[in-house]
Amino acid sequence: MKKILSLVLVLAMLLTAASAFATNVDTVGGMEPNWWVNADVKPSTEFYVDGGMTVSMVGVHFNQYPTTFDGGYYFPTIEKMTGVHFDIDWRTSDGYSTVVSTILAGGVDNLPDIIQPTSSQTSSGMSVSALADEGAIIALDDYLDLIPNVVAAVGEDRMAMWRSADGHIYTLPTIVNVPGSQSMTFRKDWALKLKEQGVIDFETPTTWEQWKAFWYGVRDNDVNGNGDAGDEIPLVLEMGESGERALHALLNAFGIKASNDAQFCVLDDGTYTMVYDHPNYRKFLTEVQQLYADKILDPEFATRKQADMYNTMSANICASCFTWAQMSQTHTEELWSMGIEDALFECCAPITGPDGESWLQERQAVTPLNCITAKAVKDGKLENILKFFNWQFSEEGINLYNYGIEGLTYTVVDGQPTLNTGIVKNGFTDYRTIGMECEPFGGMWQTSAFMQCLFAGESLETLNPAYQSFWNGLNNEGVNKGHYYAMPPTLETSAYTEYRGELIIGSTGICTLRDQCVAGQLSVDDFFAKYEELKARGLQEVIDEGNEAYQVIK
Repeated sequence: MKKILSLVLVLAMLLTAASAFATNVDTVGGMEPNWWVNADVKPSTEFYVDGGMTVSMVGVHFNQYPTTFDGGYYFPTIEKMTGVHFDIDWRTSDGYSTVVSTILAGGVDNLPDIIQPTSSQTSSGMSVSALADEGAIIALDDYLDLIPNVVAAVGEDRMAMWRSADGHIYTLPTIVNVPGSQSMTFRKDWALKLKEQGVIDFETPTTWEQWKAFWYGVRDNDVNGNGDAGDEIPLVLEMGESGERALHALLNAFGIKASNDAQFCVLDDGTYTMVYDHPNYRKFLTEVQQLYADKILDPEFATRKQADMYNTMSANICASCFTWAQMSQTHTEELWSMGIEDALFECCAPITGPDGESWLQERQAVTPLNCITAKAVKDGKLENILKFFNWQFSEEGINLYNYGIEGLTYTVVDGQPTLNTGIVKNGFTDYRTIGMECEPFGGMWQTSAFMQCLFAGESLETLNPAYQSFWNGLNNEGVNKGHYYAMPPTLETSAYTEYRGELIIGSTGICTLRDQCVAGQLSVDDFFAKYEELKARGLQEVIDEGNEAYQVIK
């Protein structure tokens, strides 16, 4: 184990850091606090560790899921059913790579049994490949016979999503077989207003020219009616974690089917490369540069965080944006509460570009999540940890993860687990607060549970317009049907790890150059000339290693 000496100075501070999360034991979903404590749960006949086993883990928590062992039904019930007790040190994403670095500095004996890597979009220094290079985690290729349920859940056609750039499997994944998550949304009430005024002749834009007509109409007609003709933003964009994703919704409109970080794509001939080499990128850049000059594109596209994008939606100045489908409902209802009764963010098909391209990144179905460490192997826990996750992906484990405890949180109707109405009446809110589908921990989300939450115990016809919009943006049969594409991976090769900070997201990197070009500070020709210079400094190595790795794992 190599030491990370530069982090010794922060060790004392981190050793005293406490989790930022608190237990939520309020009554939710019609269930009393600690409703699971006395539940009559029998040990599993499929997998049970006699005498029990404690598994330590460090990971990143998010959303409103419970975080402590007694904060929800899931982990206590796991222990009753399998004999496995999870001792989890939940952290926030801020500073998580430093937490992991400090753990690594303590050597093998300081490792937990399971550790979650950081995303390549947050800090490549603690990615799967970096943890593997440190010798902190083990490859699972030789142990797949112990997790046949996981292998089957991933499926042969999705193995590339599971494998790392070196071709090995290091993670136990979480799987969501629901392609919908985000959607294009626009102010339908503003479109209707513009149509009534004769500015446009449609209600929902479906072509590039119609989208432009809507955007320019918003720019010129004070559609929010506050007397300020210049405060509306026709197209609001968010930068993503490090600025890479700032323009990805428009990339899709030009047929550039990008990776999650919007930096990589696969060409028609199967070559894996950066999006800047796509034959449509020059046209994309030229068009977007004009949109910016015409005050259509969000003036803060390169710096706007997601939370600030939400602020524009609830401030009645956002005409269109690409975001989580649920935000169409959330911010419509916020505007209603402000007295803007006709407001409606309506989910719609993704922007159609000038050549008729209209694409949308589907939800990442297979997400690498939990890594088993060398410490777990040293302590003889490897086999039982793998068997536990295999159980988690069994019918018994899947039902516990998605539906809870039969007779208490769900009943079986016509062979299908059916959640109590009280649990789904607030959509996903109470469902997550109780601890179901504990996404930070990982598992396999069932489509039926997803849809039960989405409908909130009602039929589509009885939902209000805001919720119908959410449904249409998220449901497999909604407005985005036929537009989804599976994202190519961002491959964390050695060259990518070495050069990402400087040549991709750095102050003189390709994303900064792209932003400068969009803002008119560089010509399109100058952008491509500087891109070639960055290739000579290392980006070509990133491209070549990425393509080589992709041909192995695809």
